[in-house]
Amino acid sequence: MDDPALPAGLFRCPRCRADWGEATRCAECGFELRFIDGVPILVADSEAVDAAIAEAKTQERAAWYEAPQYEATSGPYRHHGRKRRAFLDATIARHAAVNGPVVRGLDLGCGDGAQLPWLAEKVQELYGSDYNLLRLRRATRAGAARSIFMADVTNYPVRDDAFGLIFFNHVLEHIGDDAAALSEVRRVLKPGGLLILGVPNEGAWFWRLAYRLQPAIRRASDHVHFFTAPELIAKCCAAGFAIEHVEHIGWGVPHWSLDEWLRSSAAVDDALEWLGRRMFPQQATSLYLLLSKRP
Repeated sequence: MDDPALPAGLFRCPRCRADWGEATRCAECGFELRFIDGVPILVADSEAVDAAIAEAKTQERAAWYEAPQYEATSGPYRHHGRKRRAFLDATIARHAAVNGPVVRGLDLGCGDGAQLPWLAEKVQELYGSDYNLLRLRRATRAGAARSIFMADVTNYPVRDDAFGLIFFNHVLEHIGDDAAALSEVRRVLKPGGLLILGVPNEGAWFWRLAYRLQPAIRRASDHVHFFTAPELIAKCCAAGFAIEHVEHIGWGVPHWSLDEWLRSSAAVDDALEWLGRRMFPQQATSLYLLLSKRP
């Protein structure tokens, strides 16, 4: 079967940043577009990406890059996932009611594509990207997006003002140059569009304590940032975003294994949420910022 063509008028060259036509070779710098298992490879140096992942796998992190990812409303945190989904559903619905239906949306850091079927219901045309080819192959099988492609968020191969909705969920904490990533996300967000930025609230003292109690879990992840709400707000403002809303979601106990076991019960998850909102409002497990593009 022939490789799919890139949608015209959306992409740009990852090497020289010239607008991409319908050819498979950049007219400006000669960059050759490749497809691997139907996935467009839109990074300037895919060998460097592969080498970085291979190196990380030697440092107790292989599962982080290979283990299957599940839809948010399944697994031991399914009750928390449903609350988070309800918040996101309401957020997107409010945005659409004011601004009209979203024409083009992006799952930025789509991983295995677990969120793609849900997002596809919210936008007319959905795209997904990641840098991990294994996960992109899995995301392609979800069949919910118009195009799934490999990309570097710090040098994003898409033209300005491309997306009316960007779902950037639990990705920024993995990116060393988070300022460059936020700058690129702002560039490709359409004026009047919505960026949903989700990160673990791991800068909070509850979750710093959890990592001290179970340091092996910290070693197995590739998080390089541990955000709090004030820190993340400052970074987003510096990148040119307006803060529309900040939401803390999900409360637990500061021990990862015990937290997972306890919160697999809906009653316990509800009780911890009730208590956390009243007693420890800044210590939630998840942090969401709703952002727009400042002129």
